[in-house]
Amino acid sequence: MCRCLYPQLLGLILTGSGADQLALQWHSAPMTVGDGWAWLDGAVQPLSQARVPVTDRGFLLADSVFDTVRTYAGQPFLLGDHLDRLRSSAETLWIDVPWSDQELETVVDALLQRAGDSTAWLLRLVVSRGDGGHGLALPEPQAPRLVVLCRPVPDLPGHLYSAGVGVGRARRKTVEGRSVPAHIKSGAYLAHVLALREAQAAGAYEALLPGPDQSWSEATTSNLFLVAGGALHTPGVQHDILPGVTRALVIAVAGEAGIPVVERPLFDSDLNAAHEVFLTSSVKEVLPVVSIDSVPVGAGVPGPITQQLRRLFREATEQLTQSGTRRLVERYGG
Repeated sequence: MCRCLYPQLLGLILTGSGADQLALQWHSAPMTVGDGWAWLDGAVQPLSQARVPVTDRGFLLADSVFDTVRTYAGQPFLLGDHLDRLRSSAETLWIDVPWSDQELETVVDALLQRAGDSTAWLLRLVVSRGDGGHGLALPEPQAPRLVVLCRPVPDLPGHLYSAGVGVGRARRKTVEGRSVPAHIKSGAYLAHVLALREAQAAGAYEALLPGPDQSWSEATTSNLFLVAGGALHTPGVQHDILPGVTRALVIAVAGEAGIPVVERPLFDSDLNAAHEVFLTSSVKEVLPVVSIDSVPVGAGVPGPITQQLRRLFREATEQLTQSGTRRLVERYGG
């Protein structure tokens, strides 16, 4: 996306498929880089000043969807894939998304232009159902609210990658009754919050979440992979997981490297016998796991295939960013 027009954004009006129009405005209040920026109700403003009404259903009922995009070299990475997933989540929950991809890209670009490219940014695009409705009843008509947060990507310590991390299996009762299917990124994350707290209280870095079939489907904010018999094993998109964009790229680069990939449920016996385990997400990228419930995985150090895939992943991000690729299908096919 070209940014050459954004110094002149004051007063620019974006018209699109929704009934409402998006108006871009600059707020020039001083801030530190660590604070970040937000798009809210048509305005770019310091994150510390952004407020949503207390009547917003996302605040009251977690009635919202979101997606998280990071930047490389100042560009949003695979933004098209993230927007597709945002729309899919919203459609499943009957939340209107009246903004076109071009309008959403313009909002993202406006935030990044204001933030600058001196750091890597993490963008969280949130669409709530907005205000209205009596009790739990859906408002008619809906007036969805768009919020986009732009904050620095957390700087994860290097030793997490060189030494690996430990994870814990969440107690099944901690996450029982998750009301929203795992493939939807909704605002209802309380079960994940509790599972992560439980794992961290036991000294782990992340928590693994159980699927409905007694398998282990994913972590609280990451997809799950293991290596056994020289092959990569990971739950498939039909196995109660979020279809991660980073996960999809890892699968693609593994295939090009000749590493077999098997998508199937992962049970306790699989985790216990794994030679290597790692997690993937936009923030963590490819993060080695060296223990589960304090029991070493394999040799208890990051394994060679994990390290190879981390290197291949970073090379792929550079290539895809340089080529301006918006969706993985453009590079790797369907």
